[in-house]
Amino acid sequence: MRAQKTTAVLLALSLGVVAAACGDDDEDTTTTEAAGGSDTTAADGGSDTTAAAGGENVCPENLVIQTDWFPELEHGGTYQLIGPGGDADKDTISYSGPVQEQYKVGGLETITIKTISFDKANSSQLLDGDADMAYIGFGDVIKDSAAIDMVVVMKTLDKDPQMVMWDPTQYDIQEPADIAETGAKVLHFPGAAYIDYMIANGIMTEDQDDPSYDGSDAKWVAEAGAVIQQGFASNEVYKYENEIAWKDGAPADVSFFTVGEMGFDNYPASLTMLKSRADELDACLTLLIPKMAQAWVDFFNDPKPITDAMIEINVAHDGFWGLSPEINEAGLAVVEEKEIAANSADGTYCSIDADRAQGIYDTVKAVYDAQGVEITDDVTSIYTNKYCEGAPGR
Repeated sequence: MRAQKTTAVLLALSLGVVAAACGDDDEDTTTTEAAGGSDTTAADGGSDTTAAAGGENVCPENLVIQTDWFPELEHGGTYQLIGPGGDADKDTISYSGPVQEQYKVGGLETITIKTISFDKANSSQLLDGDADMAYIGFGDVIKDSAAIDMVVVMKTLDKDPQMVMWDPTQYDIQEPADIAETGAKVLHFPGAAYIDYMIANGIMTEDQDDPSYDGSDAKWVAEAGAVIQQGFASNEVYKYENEIAWKDGAPADVSFFTVGEMGFDNYPASLTMLKSRADELDACLTLLIPKMAQAWVDFFNDPKPITDAMIEINVAHDGFWGLSPEINEAGLAVVEEKEIAANSADGTYCSIDADRAQGIYDTVKAVYDAQGVEITDDVTSIYTNKYCEGAPGR
């Protein structure tokens, strides 16, 4: 697998219209189009499910979904459930609002979408009752499977945009194994299954392991690209090649491998629940998951209303993360080019493929056996496709 560069393709894109200006950054809560939302959390409101005959009101009034990052197009189908008219809360760094009518089932009225917590893993968000559902990579669900009883109820993306990138003028990397030969530090978030895979398979060494990444460009810029760094092929590549001045006072080309191109065919950001919570919401999920799949299909059919709203939401959150129409359009092109948002093998935009799940399991089992980490002995115990019946495809 040859290293990839994308500058020429991305610069040739037709760029979108700049989004409307956001509300006052000093306000704690910004409504992107219309008032709405709810202060209900998984612990105080999302957990109270009212059962009724005929399948009505089998869902909580408010559902809390924990994502794995700040608002970005790779989360588009989840934000589609609310649409562009929700409330962006600066204090909680969340987005909430009424469920759009076309996705409303089982008494579900509102959704709260939480962004990444740097202090608490997404699995802990589930354990502590802070969220009903969370984005967790399939490999990471396997990694925690002996310790935490979780189940994946649907995919969000089909292929993983996660990648590692480098400065091609500093490092001659043509194949994944060349990364180890550079000796460069590999900057990443801690606890990632794909890093365990890379080390176990000689793609990088333990000496290169640097789990101090905080999502910002600070270290890359400070070291003028002397590190190898994680990111999304559908986001950071464009930023570093077009927006971030990191080399001789200007942006510059980067090269990258996605984790799939390095042999780790992961389902990223799988929609995951505690099994006990999934059992409790079984009747709700039967109705809701096909609607959530429809939201993803609808988002990719017409992404601009949500991607424009995400620009405003990030401004309202007032953090270091930001988007632009150019980043969004370039990222969507990468998503389509690399089939990141492809249908599942059964034609739905929902299910987990059994053979692929087994392949991921076999890959990481060898890694964790060597580390002495206990995992489930049956990959089918950590996912279910039963809620995907009747789900649409793109």
